[in-house]
Amino acid sequence: MASLVLFVCTGNTCRSPMAETLLRLALPRTSPWRVASAGLAACAGCHASDAAVAAIDEIGGDLRRHRSQPVTPDLVQEAAAIVAMTGAHKQQLVARFPAARDKLFLLRSFDPAAPSESNVADPFCGSIDEYRDCRDLIRKAIPGLVNFLVQTAPPVC
Repeated sequence: MASLVLFVCTGNTCRSPMAETLLRLALPRTSPWRVASAGLAACAGCHASDAAVAAIDEIGGDLRRHRSQPVTPDLVQEAAAIVAMTGAHKQQLVARFPAARDKLFLLRSFDPAAPSESNVADPFCGSIDEYRDCRDLIRKAIPGLVNFLVQTAPPVC
């Protein structure tokens, strides 16, 4: 059974679904990792924002079928790694799910060029260029995250 990487943002319509898609594109087909995303204040079933869909489409990804979901205790328990977009998200997750502390990470901590404790700003209601900037910040962290996951890959049965 594959382990779960869970990306978390606020509404699960911009940042975390873009990160989910970018990690899926980066992982090898034989990877034991599954990828999902959720939001701390998400409503269930909302589409990804149009600009997020466009920004991901530009690099060969597809968010058209994405539907938002809230962070739940079951998702947190199932996740082997939970990757937050901001320090505030990480703090909220620790407050709501203290037992998950050791599996919580900031996305930009996987980007060696990013300053410590860097956030991925929310592009919600911004221009397509703001969504592209957000996508590109996320992309810079993905190789480091993939390396981390490869090193901590669960055994294949």
